[in-house]
Amino acid sequence: MQMNKNTETRSWARRHRTALAVIGTVLALLIAAIVLFDWNMLRGPIARRVTAETGRSFAINGDLDVRLSMRPTVTANDLVLGNTAWSKEPTMAHARSLAVQIDLWQLFKGHVVLPLVALDAPRVLLERNEKGQGNWAFDLKPRTTRPDSEGVDIVTLRVDDGLVRYLDPRLKSDVTIKAHSKASDADTRHSRLVIDADGRYQNQPLAVAGEIGSVTDLQQTLARGQRPYPVVARGHIGPTRVSADGTITNLREFSGLDANFSIAGRSLAELYPLIGVPLPATPAYSVRGNLKHSGEIWDLSRIAGKVGNSDLNGEFKVDRGQKPQFIQANLSSRRLDLKDLSGFLGARDEQSGQTIAVPGSKVLPQNTFNVEKLKVANADVHLKGHRIQTEKLPLDDFEAHMLLKDGVVTLNPLNFGVAGGDLRSTVKLDSNLEPFRTQADIKVRKLELKRLVPKLDLGEKASVGLVGGWAKLDMRGDSVARMAGSANGDIALLMHGGSTSKLIMRLANLDVANSLAILLTGDEQIDIRCAVADFEAKQGNLITRTLVLDTEKSVVKGEGTIDLKNEQLDMRLRSDPKDISLAALRGPIVLSGPLGKPNVRPSLPQPTGRVAVAAALATISPPLALLPLIELGGAEDTPCAALLKNPRKAGKQLQEQEKARAPGGKGTASDPAERQGTWNRTPTGTPTPAPAPTSTPKTKVTPAPATTKPKVTPTAAGGK
Repeated sequence: MQMNKNTETRSWARRHRTALAVIGTVLALLIAAIVLFDWNMLRGPIARRVTAETGRSFAINGDLDVRLSMRPTVTANDLVLGNTAWSKEPTMAHARSLAVQIDLWQLFKGHVVLPLVALDAPRVLLERNEKGQGNWAFDLKPRTTRPDSEGVDIVTLRVDDGLVRYLDPRLKSDVTIKAHSKASDADTRHSRLVIDADGRYQNQPLAVAGEIGSVTDLQQTLARGQRPYPVVARGHIGPTRVSADGTITNLREFSGLDANFSIAGRSLAELYPLIGVPLPATPAYSVRGNLKHSGEIWDLSRIAGKVGNSDLNGEFKVDRGQKPQFIQANLSSRRLDLKDLSGFLGARDEQSGQTIAVPGSKVLPQNTFNVEKLKVANADVHLKGHRIQTEKLPLDDFEAHMLLKDGVVTLNPLNFGVAGGDLRSTVKLDSNLEPFRTQADIKVRKLELKRLVPKLDLGEKASVGLVGGWAKLDMRGDSVARMAGSANGDIALLMHGGSTSKLIMRLANLDVANSLAILLTGDEQIDIRCAVADFEAKQGNLITRTLVLDTEKSVVKGEGTIDLKNEQLDMRLRSDPKDISLAALRGPIVLSGPLGKPNVRPSLPQPTGRVAVAAALATISPPLALLPLIELGGAEDTPCAALLKNPRKAGKQLQEQEKARAPGGKGTASDPAERQGTWNRTPTGTPTPAPAPTSTPKTKVTPAPATTKPKVTPTAAGGK
């Protein structure tokens, strides 16, 4: 029995040793086969599999090598991926080598973990065609994956001497991006990629440098979108400087951007070809804020910066999903320089942002509006300026609400605080018509005359009267100058009450004797009863209906035209005194010439001393020179109540009265000499030549009601 057991034991041991020998031999042969195997034989099958999966040609032109271990490394050399059929370039991607390390233990557990992926000298071409198609859109075949599939886990991605070229003929862009791993990071798993880009974008030179996230960030963003992918970039596109620091959640669609940004340049209009948003020409700007992008929405919030001399704050949103794109903005400025808004009027160059000089002595902007910008977007924009800075106009604040819909711009309201009062207006511009049609409805109220003419520097002696008025205009043209030169409608300004310095009125009238008396005895205020300026606009010509300034001492009247098309002035003003001066110089004042540099002169047959005085007054204070010189007393009070209530009707009545007083009842003469005789008359209506200063009669005026002519009582010395 014992012998049989020993025999069986020896037999089992012999069989066991034989099996082990066979297994060892097989393993040895397998290892020898693996070691001696020509891995290049797998290049063809691998290439065919990649081609089948991507729809693109693929080849491993170099050696395929495998280093065995628990983490074997597979290295392929000279890899080439073909391009899409419509591209002129045959190759989309090429790499000198690709090394992939595989964790076998994790593979046995069902996880694909790649401890290392190393790319040496990769070259990638990304391009779009004229239709907007990208060559990175592969014809991938559908495949089923388990719901619990975790994909591929890349621990470390190392890129040496990487280069990506981006071509887009629609954007006139050719950009080369160089990338390499950040060597200073000790943790290679979280090592960022350093990028440098240069080339041309929208045919402008581009240079951008920055960093993008690690491979861990990349794979989590691509696989599950759970982790925002960090991006930091700074550089310039043409003269525009940009920087951004934030994250992108959806790299496949370049969506989910959330970044703090800053941008600066010569003019906001230069951004139009870069981002497709129609912005006006401005002075140099510098703006920062937060930028979010989700789907078709680009949202700029917490905007803060400067445009020219103005600060700018608020929000700006663009919806590219609407056709055309829709812009919504709510902007404000604590200190708004009015010159910075001149680009809206076509007064600035869109590239440089510099003010476009108006030729010669013209004052209206000649540059045409950009029609394209009015058609590429609809918009709803609010802009408010809390304090206005301006060189000439006494503006206090500003508010505008602009609606742009299918090429039609509506400004409602367009309001200014002016000289203690306000200007309220609505403006509508239709760029679909040829030429443009612009309609404006403007109302002004409670403007303080003292603040309207601050250069007079009259102090407490200045007028405190309030000015109001309106304008309703219908214009055609694609520039401010052409609009004004075609204007039709009505313009009226009214002033009621207030007072002014008696000395100022005497000097304005060149009333020598009374001015000397005031200087000796002291100045005082005189009341302004009313002032009315009523114009009819016909094809750019402003024609006076009524032009009257009535004070307790004199009545100033005027007539003529303002040619906005040619920017020429042709006006005549005269003053009829309500009392007598010993040394009043006579002759109506003529305002003529270009609006930018008007000429002010007396209308006299030959030069007199008054010409020199008027010229001197114009040099010292041009607004005073625009007031007429006066003559003998005898002017009636104007019907101010009627003028203020209905200036057009009352103005016609005044004109009829003027015609009745004219010689022969035929109205104002056309000849300058005859006109002078008409405008300088005694109360009886008989023309009288201007008396020499040495023989000026002394008369005493007894005021009469407005409906009757004043009674003139000649004095004993030289009276009639």
